[in-house]
Amino acid sequence: MPEGGLLAIFAHPDDETFGLGGTMARAASRGVPVTMICATRGEVGEISPGTGATPDTLGRFREEELRVAMGMLGVTDVRMLGFRDSGMQGTPENDDERALIKAHPDAVIHALVRAIRELRPAVVATWDESGGYGHPDHVAVHHHATAAFHAAGDPSRYPTAGEPWQPERLFYTAIPIQEFVRFMQEMREAEIDVPSVVEDDGAMAELPRVEPNCIVDVSDLVALKERAMLAHATQITEMDPFMRMPEEKRRRFFGREYFYQAYPPLPAGTMLDDLFA
Repeated sequence: MPEGGLLAIFAHPDDETFGLGGTMARAASRGVPVTMICATRGEVGEISPGTGATPDTLGRFREEELRVAMGMLGVTDVRMLGFRDSGMQGTPENDDERALIKAHPDAVIHALVRAIRELRPAVVATWDESGGYGHPDHVAVHHHATAAFHAAGDPSRYPTAGEPWQPERLFYTAIPIQEFVRFMQEMREAEIDVPSVVEDDGAMAELPRVEPNCIVDVSDLVALKERAMLAHATQITEMDPFMRMPEEKRRRFFGREYFYQAYPPLPAGTMLDDLFA
């Protein structure tokens, strides 16, 4: 694969489309190599009725949904790390020995370093420390992907994972909390139930966050992004609270994708409009 591409590293199928689906689609349309690495298959997520999925088959369904969604966005290189969904914080799934959060960090980091050295991307994108809304797997992926980014260029680290390669930039997805809060308030005003994972605005605001220093306008790709979101049919349907909002409000919310360039640090006040700018 040609070097210089975009490598997205996330925890569950659908994380990526929500956070940077438009950015991935635009890069792919320009001929930039794009790879999606998913740490788990989302085995313990919710199941929308009518999909045919069961708790025993959900992981298989969600992997296929991810591949379909990525195909819509022009991303053909999709890789699964094979760890198990750890579930929301405080749930019994946290204690499953197969869970991502139970994995030894070196096992995850080694796999990611190997992928970085093979793919030789210019840009790596992953969750910020908040994990969006604090999901343990999101937070774990943030830490493991960040460690892998910095280790990949060091020949003394993970010597069995291939020839060293240092990507140029590391970005975190960084939707501003005020955008979440505003959208949640608009949903309440429209008498639409707020999703349970984000209903506590106060708790979300207390999570460790970074302020975006890169805002990508993907307003022309919102329709495509929403179709890719709906491809994750076990998780998102047209009756999903987000999808029931008026089109103009969805376009405003989904039409901008927010990032924080973590490496190299940017001068204060700098605002980018492209991950490759």
